[in-house]
Amino acid sequence: MQYSLYATVRAGREYSKQWPAKPELNGLFIENKVILLTSITGRLLPALALAAGVVQYSYLGDAYLPQIVTMMLFLASVPLQGWYWLGIRAATPLPPAVANWGQQIRQKMQQQGIELAPLKQPWRYKDLALLLQKAYQQLDRSFIGQWL
Repeated sequence: MQYSLYATVRAGREYSKQWPAKPELNGLFIENKVILLTSITGRLLPALALAAGVVQYSYLGDAYLPQIVTMMLFLASVPLQGWYWLGIRAATPLPPAVANWGQQIRQKMQQQGIELAPLKQPWRYKDLALLLQKAYQQLDRSFIGQWL
């Protein structure tokens, strides 16, 4: 499935908002770390790139302007790289073991009487994020603890 760069970055931003940022998921999935680092770099690196560019320009002058601009663009693009990775990850099909685990959680939620929308096959990480988010909202902590 081919996505444009903009659509992939936008899907990554949406996925980062949908993923439940719970500490018990840290050992199972890397999303929590990538989302945290992407949000930090999204706030700090554009300002850092501008400050570093101003400092370098004041010391080096016009002769190094292409290198300074390149460095600034690279620093400012680091959050985009994180959102791009998250966009690719959101569209990636789940491995069979994780899909089976998600299906078990889905069945238990349905047994508890929680309405869930039908899923398309194959499951993707975005589907798992939505399921886990709903599980954290609807189920008690002891139920979630037994599945993690």
